[in-house]
Amino acid sequence: MPMTAIFRSVFLLVYALFWGGLTLYTGIVVRISHDLLGDPIDGGLITQRVTVFLQYLCAMTVVLMVCNTAIVFRKLPQLGRLLLGCTTVLAAALIGLFVVHGHLDAVIDVAAYEITDRDAFTTGHRRYNQLTTVQWLATLAYLPLTIIAWKRIDASKVSEDE
Repeated sequence: MPMTAIFRSVFLLVYALFWGGLTLYTGIVVRISHDLLGDPIDGGLITQRVTVFLQYLCAMTVVLMVCNTAIVFRKLPQLGRLLLGCTTVLAAALIGLFVVHGHLDAVIDVAAYEITDRDAFTTGHRRYNQLTTVQWLATLAYLPLTIIAWKRIDASKVSEDE
């Protein structure tokens, strides 16, 4: 299997794990935890650890997106710039999420299983949700652009071989 196929496979697997996990988490897990607990804020006590895992998956995805963007940029600069934009937005949102997560952790007493400052938690949680939405959208935009780029790169390889 050529390196291109291996890289693309790894990229798609990590990307799918992150984006699929983020979609499942935000679309289903968070809502179920809120429904079961009756208080959306208390859901943070359950989901706190999941978000750390998602952030690390996102970091791995960003690294692979940077590699993919560099590859595309060399052959298709215009699409490379669009991919770079999506990657930059995702990376900035991830940095923001690490910061906000730290603020949220500061108001969660895990041992006592309680939120010590509900107002600070509510504000931080709102920011966290907004940044997660930005992540989701940036990642969503990145995939079709990548597929278009890969198709064009592969088509140019075929025409070069002829």
